Amino acid sequence: MPLNGTDKPAPRYAGAIFDQDGLLFDTEKIYQRAWMQAAAEQGVDVPMSFPTKFCGLGKAIISGIVRESYPQLDIPRYCDRAVRIAWDEQLAGTPIRKPGLLEMLRFCRDKGIRTAVASSSIRPVVLHNLEAAGVSEYFDAVVTGEEVVNGKPAPDIFLLAASKIGVSPERCCVFEDAFSGLRGAFAAGALPVMVPDLVQPTDEIRSFCRVYPDLALAREVFGVV
Repeated sequence: MPLNGTDKPAPRYAGAIFDQDGLLFDTEKIYQRAWMQAAAEQGVDVPMSFPTKFCGLGKAIISGIVRESYPQLDIPRYCDRAVRIAWDEQLAGTPIRKPGLLEMLRFCRDKGIRTAVASSSIRPVVLHNLEAAGVSEYFDAVVTGEEVVNGKPAPDIFLLAASKIGVSPERCCVFEDAFSGLRGAFAAGALPVMVPDLVQPTDEIRSFCRVYPDLALAREVFGVV
């Protein structure tokens, strides 16, 4: 393993890219409630489990999933209303940090690992959450869904994040809780690392991802202590 200037083993990866919702913060439940509320406003009941089908996906893919299951909904209005409810709730509050987040971020800073957020959410919400949770100082770059043409599971957002922190995708770990993000990370050439939130890994996901129960334990992927 290469050594750094202190004769200690250098991290196996030089970059760490983090999803936001369900990975940094416990916000996926906010989206679950928002999708249910937006449907109820149109007189349609959807189960709490339904939104887990599109965790981390872009609007176009979500619209297709909704259309297959609830064609009676006004799909554009439904999608716009749900995300607006979720964004407004986040902008009005302070997100709950996921277990192990501070340990991971302090570890990355101590080891000289460059860090980025790569979130499908909008920039004002992401910046608010990072600041309100007291972790904005730990990130070298923030990339959001408005900055790329193709959302997750396309690799675009991860390629852009890697570029912004000056690390090749192959030397980056991507930490995600959603299948779409993990597939996008793999397509980008990075190491996908799953920290489950609302969904648990399948055999297919385990075939190309590392899986850890929380972010603190996920530090193992860097190969240093």
